[in-house]
Amino acid sequence: MGTTSTTLRARLIERMQAPAGLTVLDAPQGFGKTELAGLWLSAMGPVPTRPVVWVPAPTERMDRIDYWNNALAVIQDSCVALSGPAEHEDPERAVREYLLSSSIPFVVVFNRIDLVDGVGLGIQLASLLAEVSGLKVIVTLQDRSISDIFDCVAIDEYLSVDDLRYTLEESVALFSSAGIALSSNIVHSICEQLAGVPALMKLASNVVNALPVRLRSHEKIQQRIDQALYVYMKRQTLRESKPTELSNFALTLSVARTVTPEIARLVTGNDDAATLVGRLESVGLLFRMADESPARWYFAPAVREALMRIGDDIGGDSPARLVQLSEHCLESADIAGAVRYALDAQAWSTVAEILDRYWADLLVDHGRLARKALWSMPDHIMSLYPAMQIGRDLLERRLRTQSTGNNTLPSDVSKLRALGGGADALALLNSGTVQIVILRASGEYLRSAGIARKLSHVAAGLSGEQKKDFGVQLPALQLIWGVSHQLVGNFDEAQDVLSIAYRGGLEYGPCFVARHAAGNSALNETLRGNFSEASRWLDEESTHPNVRGWLGPPSHIGAAIARVWVALDALDFRGAASAIEILDSISPAGDLWAFAAYARARWALATRDDFGGLVTLQRAVATNEPPVICPGSIGTAMLAAARVDLLLAAGEGEKALDEVSAFDSPPPIVAISAARAQLLTGNPEQALRVCSEIDWSENHFARVRVEAHLIEAMAHQSVGRQPEASASWASARASIAASGALSALATVPRDLITQLDAQDPDGGVLVAEFLDSEVAEIYPSAIERVTLTSREADVLRELADNLSRADIAQKLFVSPNTLKSHIRSLYQKLGVHSRDEAIAAAHRLSLLS
Repeated sequence: MGTTSTTLRARLIERMQAPAGLTVLDAPQGFGKTELAGLWLSAMGPVPTRPVVWVPAPTERMDRIDYWNNALAVIQDSCVALSGPAEHEDPERAVREYLLSSSIPFVVVFNRIDLVDGVGLGIQLASLLAEVSGLKVIVTLQDRSISDIFDCVAIDEYLSVDDLRYTLEESVALFSSAGIALSSNIVHSICEQLAGVPALMKLASNVVNALPVRLRSHEKIQQRIDQALYVYMKRQTLRESKPTELSNFALTLSVARTVTPEIARLVTGNDDAATLVGRLESVGLLFRMADESPARWYFAPAVREALMRIGDDIGGDSPARLVQLSEHCLESADIAGAVRYALDAQAWSTVAEILDRYWADLLVDHGRLARKALWSMPDHIMSLYPAMQIGRDLLERRLRTQSTGNNTLPSDVSKLRALGGGADALALLNSGTVQIVILRASGEYLRSAGIARKLSHVAAGLSGEQKKDFGVQLPALQLIWGVSHQLVGNFDEAQDVLSIAYRGGLEYGPCFVARHAAGNSALNETLRGNFSEASRWLDEESTHPNVRGWLGPPSHIGAAIARVWVALDALDFRGAASAIEILDSISPAGDLWAFAAYARARWALATRDDFGGLVTLQRAVATNEPPVICPGSIGTAMLAAARVDLLLAAGEGEKALDEVSAFDSPPPIVAISAARAQLLTGNPEQALRVCSEIDWSENHFARVRVEAHLIEAMAHQSVGRQPEASASWASARASIAASGALSALATVPRDLITQLDAQDPDGGVLVAEFLDSEVAEIYPSAIERVTLTSREADVLRELADNLSRADIAQKLFVSPNTLKSHIRSLYQKLGVHSRDEAIAAAHRLSLLS
């Protein structure tokens, strides 16, 4: 036991450092309990000056009297200087008297007291610790069934299997101490496969050490460890010509990933399975799962594989037992367990049947398992399940959009519905939905929405029995279709499909569909301006449990965005702040990230944090991949509008106009931002023209419509057309009353609202509510545009190039005085006093582009 071993187990030695009291080391063989006790003795400074009694483990079970006699004999042999009784009819009492007679406190190590029969051992240990001052007792055991002997004893430190197994850091140190340099990923894999069992980790270290450095790849290391473990376990289980009862039980049971007495009886047919499971735990083949009730056990993964291989070598049939366990899991509604056992058995038809029927359930919490199953499936099995094959290709990113099916779906609604009554309807809906996902991933949002529309007609042709047979799959598919419509701004269609998905989710499951559909329905109704319906859907969404795993963020994001918008439009800034916190906690935002970015931009505008909003928006665009920036995507328009509005709020009129100039025919949400830019930079007629050219036929952003009326009212008022201003104001008021988009009033000057409202005393309670609030105006009432002469622009460019004044005058063929005059005029227009300020202002106003 050298310094290296002590360093490896420093974590445990530190926990044992109390100089007195009781330390219990409770773990099966192979966990180094005895070695750890010795390491503690060698590591503790005071110990060398204290008498140490090491009571060896019994070689077989013995009664309590014999065990105390053994302990007494050890004390007498090692501490002859102590005075003690000549005779000892009661050996436990004699041990106590020996210990009491010492002026220096003893350290006593009792090994394997679980081999001691009889009751009262715990009481005797408690009495010993109570009477002998300063006594340190270390106890080792490996049979947990007798751990109740400590019920009456105060334990100072209890170290169990989970404490004694090697951590990743200790595993890395183990290999390093042997001069083996491995990546932490490889060491972590070894540690996981061997469950961190110290004896097995040392075996692995020896195996790798014997392997030439050039061959130390992850795969080669795993192969050598597996082979060494196979030989080691074979030697342990087949010590005679045939296995013992316990060995045979272990070999048969090894097919089980998780062991309970029920599963042990099912697999082995042994009525005494519970007892034998306990024995396997005591010899270190099974490990009890922490904090599980009722108790469950597991094999170290690599040990399980070795035992199955050994069992098959001597005539076992692990594939048949694995399929048996797969069927048992299906009967117990453990779909993931059924897939895992079928994969272990390589029963590919069983795997395919489970995936085909239960894929939606697997996606909720076991997406990685579903991927593994798809990747493992042989091609001849996959060919029987076209939709599954497309799904696998999608996951492998091998599929090109033009190679997918459903390009031949008819356009006629009656023909599409007729397809719904066919035997291949589910395969058609599955493969079509996979194609939708592929198209969305490649930026073809409009095509994906077109296929979603056709698939909805196919689904409408399904009979009631078909819908029941399809179960959880159909609502999950419909959810994907609804989101596809949402992403291109088809909010009416999206709402129809999402409502159907929600009802299906309630009736058939899976649980994530109902919550996801309700949240996205709330978002839909918010965009359409139906705030009462949006609130109803939010209430529905909150009644469903949180969705765990990788489906959590997409299931929660729609409702989170909707809550921000609803709160802002109701002038509930406290509620909006809470909603923003929730929104910020959801990651990744998935397909709706542009919607989330727009919601954050609106929050920044409402709180007058235009600069922070621009930074947040830029970060969102940088950290989320396209294809949201693509034709047909409503997210593209939302991001553009958000940037323009934030620039206007910051007084950056020139940059805002630059942004909108990139759109030849902007969608309404961008057109309104463009009209606002024209209005605030002094061009009300152009603002009115932009508003008049908007096609509202397919747009359902109710709040944007309100803003359009307000811009028109402000533009008409600014040029003295009072009747037109009043008419636009009346339209704005009506839209606010219908939609509840009260916050839109903050997009125009409060003075304007006061003037218009004074001319129409029937303005309504919502306008009065806004005027009574302290909501700040989002935008300045006007943004001055800087117009430079051609010569001033030339001077500005030369200043930005860092030329001296003399060089600029020479380059522009002007006198120093003329140059000075140009610079003075330029600084005045920019409102600055130095070259650096002028350059900064020029960049801000896009004058150097």
